[in-house]
Formats: sequence, structure tokens, C-alpha cells
Amino acid sequence: MTTTKKAPKYQKIKQYVLQGIASHNFIDGVPSENQLAEKFAVSRMTARRALDDLEREGSVERIPGKGTFVRRSGHYTQGFFRVRPFRKWAEDLGADLRTEVLESRVVDPPEEIAETLRYSGQMIRLCIINYLNDMPVRYAVRYLRADQCADILWENLAENSIHDILINKYRLPLTRISQCMTAVGLPENLSDLFGEKPGYPVFYFQRTVYSCESPVTYVEYFMRGDMAFKDTFTPMLEAGDFHPETS
Repeated sequence: MTTTKKAPKYQKIKQYVLQGIASHNFIDGVPSENQLAEKFAVSRMTARRALDDLEREGSVERIPGKGTFVRRSGHYTQGFFRVRPFRKWAEDLGADLRTEVLESRVVDPPEEIAETLRYSGQMIRLCIINYLNDMPVRYAVRYLRADQCADILWENLAENSIHDILINKYRLPLTRISQCMTAVGLPENLSDLFGEKPGYPVFYFQRTVYSCESPVTYVEYFMRGDMAFKDTFTPMLEAGDFHPETS
């Protein structure tokens, strides 16, 4: 009788991470040693071996005190759809950034938000506006799970990036993003905030951010339609997207 030898568990972990990177489920961060050890019911040493191998092979980059991240070329990004601190966009434009927190409280979430975040408990609701050179540019309404992020109520969000806090302080690697963007007219209830008439052109973003397999935060952005950001990115093309007779 011939028996089939099972693949070592650290190899299964490597394959899981590589598949997550290839499918764009892991965009920036990848699961931590603890998260992988728990998911695959192995020791942290086994999970560490898998991540060490992936780092040697050039698939990931491990930053002490911050986590493990997908390794990327230093010359390319994923365009404006990537998660990036807003201060970086301000720096690109040579503009002075000012952030104002308009609302920060615990709420019972609307039903659709609870469904999006797969969580029926209380949430943190944040309303934040960003100014560039004192011009209102972006307004955000954000929901975060209170069981994971309640302490964010005491953070200085006027000075610190929410995503920096989630990644570096709360140890929640941002591994996947689901997002859509639509060109819309400025809602009437935001016209005074932007200093523009209702119907003024704005971009409307709806974004859900995941840590591993779990949604952590949902945010809606309204951004002035006359803002432009220059970026360089690697186009995500699949085999067969272009054909000689049609390209």
C-alpha cells in the first residue's frame, strides 16, 4: 500500500499567502504570525518559518514592530485607489493640510453598515473633513467596530492617520479593500461645509477595509471634483485582456 506524504504545514501557509497576494486579497499587509498560527492551528514558529521563506523569496517584506507587507517596486503604486495617508497627497500638491474632526461617538449602526461590517454591535462613527490650503477638499463618514477600535475615540485624529493607527497601534493589517467611486452632485446637506452650491461635482467613494478575512471599517468619502492627483502605477492586466486585432 502506497501512502501519500502530506505537505508540511508551513508550505500550506506559504501557499495561502501567495494565493492571497496573487488574487489581490492581500494588497498591503499580510496576516501576522499569530493570525496565521491560529488559522492553521500551528505554532508561531511554524508560521514564522513560512513568512521567513516568503521574505527570502522576495514576496513579502517584514518590518519590525509594524508587520509583514507585500513587497512592491519602489517606483510603482496602485494609483489613487490604494490606501494612502491623505497627508501624502497634500505633500504631492505642495499644499498645507488641516484636518478637523466634526463628530466622534459610539452609535448603533444603520442596518446596511452592520451588514457590510458583519457586526451587529455598537460602532464608532467619525465625521472628518480635510482642508488643503484652507479649502475644504474631502469629507468622510467612517464606521469602525467598537469591539476592535473603541480607543480611537481618544486618539488625536486631527494629526494622525486612522490607517496608521489601525496598522501600527491596534495591530490590524489592512489586507484587502473593496471600493467603488462615482461622480455625483454635492448633496444639499454638505453644501455649507464645502462652500459650494448643491449639485457641485464631487467624487463619491465607498470603501470597505479588511484585516485578513474580516471587515474592520467602512467609510464614505466626498471629494471635490476639481482636485487632481498625479500618480504612477502598474496596470493590472490579465492574459487575454488585449488582442492584436483590437489593441
